[in-house]
Amino acid sequence: MKNLILLICIALLSTQGWAQGRHGERIKAFKTGYLTQELDLRQSEAEKFWPVYNDYEKKVFELRVERRDQERDRIKSMGGPEALSDQEAREFLEKLFDNEEEILKLKKELYESLDPILPPTKLLVLYKAETDFNKRLLSEFRRKGPMNRGN
Repeated sequence: MKNLILLICIALLSTQGWAQGRHGERIKAFKTGYLTQELDLRQSEAEKFWPVYNDYEKKVFELRVERRDQERDRIKSMGGPEALSDQEAREFLEKLFDNEEEILKLKKELYESLDPILPPTKLLVLYKAETDFNKRLLSEFRRKGPMNRGN
């Protein structure tokens, strides 16, 4: 049954919405369904879990995507990585590492916030499910290949 749901979700990701830039919404919906199923959330757990998890996802998105893009744009405006001095490159690397540390801190805070909501076994399942989801998403992305992404 899990494989059937996964196949349906992957098929949804492969539709035109993927190519039209709405893939973020579809991925989020797929991830929500996937995590709900993997965690086997009861209604009472889901009501408390999703607001905490969605807040975490929003903060991680800001760090992972928005800040990264800002730094990438700054590097590009300075002529690219090759045009940077060693000191400038070190400073950018330090910012990247700080960003990753902030993401890890948010993940630890997430698990601390979820501890009163979910039992430790489900928290461990969440950790594994997030990893598995990301692997499957990357696999689907690779399977489509750069030439097929517009289809």
